[in-house]
Amino acid sequence: MVKTLVLVRHGAPEVASASGEDIDRRLTTAGARALRIAYPRVFSLLGDDPNALLWSSPAVRALETADVVAAAAGIDDIEVHQSLYAQDAAAFLAELDAAEAPCVIAVGHAPFVDQLSTRLLGTCPPLGKGAVVAIDLTGGFSGRGVLRWYVSGPEATSWEELAVVEHAVAGAVRDLSARADAFLAGPESAEALRQFRIALRRVRSLLQFLAPWQTKKQNRRCEHTIKELQVASGRLRSLDILCETVSGLVESGELGENSLLPMSCAKERSLECASLLTLMRKRRSAKELGKLAHELSHHLSWKSKVTERGVTADDFRAHFDEQFNEVDEDLFGLDLRDGDAVYVARRDTKEMHYVAERLGEVLGPERAQMSEYLDEIQRELGALSDARGNKQLAEECAKSPRFRGVRADLGVVARDQAEVVSAITSCLRRREPESGDVEDEEE
Repeated sequence: MVKTLVLVRHGAPEVASASGEDIDRRLTTAGARALRIAYPRVFSLLGDDPNALLWSSPAVRALETADVVAAAAGIDDIEVHQSLYAQDAAAFLAELDAAEAPCVIAVGHAPFVDQLSTRLLGTCPPLGKGAVVAIDLTGGFSGRGVLRWYVSGPEATSWEELAVVEHAVAGAVRDLSARADAFLAGPESAEALRQFRIALRRVRSLLQFLAPWQTKKQNRRCEHTIKELQVASGRLRSLDILCETVSGLVESGELGENSLLPMSCAKERSLECASLLTLMRKRRSAKELGKLAHELSHHLSWKSKVTERGVTADDFRAHFDEQFNEVDEDLFGLDLRDGDAVYVARRDTKEMHYVAERLGEVLGPERAQMSEYLDEIQRELGALSDARGNKQLAEECAKSPRFRGVRADLGVVARDQAEVVSAITSCLRRREPESGDVEDEEE
């Protein structure tokens, strides 16, 4: 005979299922996570009740809730009862009367669980999503039961933002996998390399932003894998930028149309590309990226305090604002003559751009719109960094015996890029307001 009935309302579900059928609606990621955090403590209130039966509606959201209950209560089997989905009280009570167990845990839906608890108790707080009520059936099913305990449903909103972030990270790593495959399939393509490096930077930017909440071990390991590839592919990207610049100088007439420099640059790129591919094979980079993509897509690991309490949108926004203010201060005092400082400022601005771009849903529209502003700044600084990089690379190549016959042309490139650096620096300086200037406010 059943002495204790525990009614459970399923956790927070998705609005609609892929099939369009109500019965197929699943728990949201946040809803399931909230139950997994809350239910071990909730069902410990049952004590050591032996032979408890676990019943569930056949609806997917109820079955998924029952899975969490089973894990929390140490129950192996889940019995599906159509009466719980049909919300048929007479059929359910008949099944309960026939049960040979001291305790039955039933996972169902509103308004059925509310109506049944009120019928047995006379009055009962409403059962929100994930709420649980335990009723001692001292008077049987026809009499009044006694409220043993009631626990309101766990708040899922603290985990909703994490679910959005996890989805964004998963999308970024899927894109990285695709870009890596495209580069390895066509390493001669400068655009394939550029897109691969953008994808690397995007994922690394997200990892750096999420470092306060992600487990340190996973964060550092994944970031290290990505950083290695960024560093290894850096010179190849620099050569692509130089090749593009050299082609432009040939077209403009700064270099003669019979210049051998484009061919020399192409050969150097081919050598560097072969070196990079050899290194990637040696380090099994494709395999490591695959493991990283799978891990970050399916097993993003959060610190214990995060899994216990979640993270709110305000937490993410406050962290973004703090980092944005730091970048903004660095930009305000940036010495454009300092190549290293410009490089760091561009890198940090680019990282904030990718974070605002990918996490806009969590950060809100105002911060998401900053992505365009940050992208504009990093592009301007990028043009300056590229010109400096071209000048340095041209001077470096001039010392190599592989460029012996084109050193004069490399000198032309170096001087041209020095002029570009000077022009960009002057232009950016003219756009900076004087320290004593105050802009008039519009009426």
